Amino acid sequence: MTNRHSLIAFLTVIVAIVLLVVIGAYMSSQGNSAEALGIGGAVTGLIGIAGTFKPKTNGVTQNVEQADNVNAEGSSQ
Repeated sequence: MTNRHSLIAFLTVIVAIVLLVVIGAYMSSQGNSAEALGIGGAVTGLIGIAGTFKPKTNGVTQNVEQADNVNAEGSSQ
């Protein structure tokens, strides 16, 4: 899966969340609270799915050199 595919999938999930929130708000205003509650559960699931999208790393690690002498007391030598 390329970065472009990941972006498209993420944006699709975001659009689905917004669409379900609008439908849930409409149903709630019409007095269908049980259906609105079910749609709220679906939104919660989609938010969980959206949290699984993570940026890919390119596999490059940064080398960090270890200090030869560390002075714990804070005095200079």
